[in-house]
Amino acid sequence: MGTISVNGINMYYEIHGTGTPIVFLGGFSADHIVWSAVLDHFRKSYQVILLDNRGAGRTEVPEGPYTIEQMARDVSELCLQLKIDRAHFVGSSMGGFVTQTLARDFPDLVQSMILCNTVTSPDAPYQVYLQAQWELRLAEVPQEALIKAACSWVFSHRFLSEPGTLDILVQLGARNPAPFTDRGYAGQYAALLAFNSEDWAGRLPQPALVLAGDEDIIFQEFLVKRLMDKLQDARYYCFRECGHLPQIEQPEVFYQVVHQFIQNLA
Repeated sequence: MGTISVNGINMYYEIHGTGTPIVFLGGFSADHIVWSAVLDHFRKSYQVILLDNRGAGRTEVPEGPYTIEQMARDVSELCLQLKIDRAHFVGSSMGGFVTQTLARDFPDLVQSMILCNTVTSPDAPYQVYLQAQWELRLAEVPQEALIKAACSWVFSHRFLSEPGTLDILVQLGARNPAPFTDRGYAGQYAALLAFNSEDWAGRLPQPALVLAGDEDIIFQEFLVKRLMDKLQDARYYCFRECGHLPQIEQPEVFYQVVHQFIQNLA
């Protein structure tokens, strides 16, 4: 683990395990910690590469706006420096935007795409949520309140109903040693809003596993299916009683579904 200079920024990354490389890309505002619940599962069978996207976590937070193309190049240069010439890519939400773009711009690098709770373009409800979160940040609303608001959108009824879960999530977010900054928010927000793969997702030849949650209100299942229908070679799985982050809500099932998909490609 450490930082490495890529595409004009210092990027934080971690490597765990040995085997076929699998690169995990988090969504808007997320750092590598979002994959913690599945890390031990994957590191037993794969070389796991975790990273913090441009503008988040321990990676440098340059002035924005950013673009998804820029973030994809960050990842491709990281892989180049780590001597990874081919890998499976797991992209969650905005990380799925980056994964699609990697598959388009660096096709030889992408062995397969695991597209988690992601779409061809951010939809109106999510745009409203992000704008509201931005205004709350500017109003200096306490961080704990921002985390609670985010949890109400991100997680399922079942998950949030478990005693103590919300308190744990708030504590983990509040204790993050590298919290999301206003500069990072503005930079990633611009990248997310400008993304649209409607016209080219159908030309991506790589095999894909498309994942959804039946209680995801950020990117609803019908929007995820719209992406799947465009892809040339796609499988689909929907997590039941699950929101936007199945890797947190159902980590064992998440691993099993992704691992089986990759094994079936062999």
